[in-house]
Amino acid sequence: MTELRPRPALADAVEQAYAELDFSGTRALRVLLHAGVSVLWPAIRDTPNRQVRIYEATIRALRRRWDGQGECAADQSAIALFRHQEAEVTAFLRLCAERSGTEWLEPVEAIAAYAVAVVQGTVLRWLADCDDETTLVVLDDLVSSLSTKAVDK
Repeated sequence: MTELRPRPALADAVEQAYAELDFSGTRALRVLLHAGVSVLWPAIRDTPNRQVRIYEATIRALRRRWDGQGECAADQSAIALFRHQEAEVTAFLRLCAERSGTEWLEPVEAIAAYAVAVVQGTVLRWLADCDDETTLVVLDDLVSSLSTKAVDK
């Protein structure tokens, strides 16, 4: 299986920010992560109906999975969606680390799973309250948190 590349818009944002950097390390990592999140958020914000449909499809799959079930077991269709998102985020995180001259302190796949969980919860909250300001604060905090999970090479 071929390793995923970050979505073109994310990769372009990282490369553009990288081209303007005159420093490296975790400081540069934060700039690159922020560049990607800054591109990602408008794409999510501008497609609320699509975001709701994704949540609905996930909930439908989980409802079928849990209907009459008491034991915990992964739902393959729902987990496939999360795994794909995590793979895309993993590619984004790897690109940011490579360009910034940093390395992740934890397995990058675990960091990606954390980032996906935070973004999923943030998007769900935004769909409920449309509070852009709070959403931007949460996403900035995510960037800060992610940047603490890396060190200079």
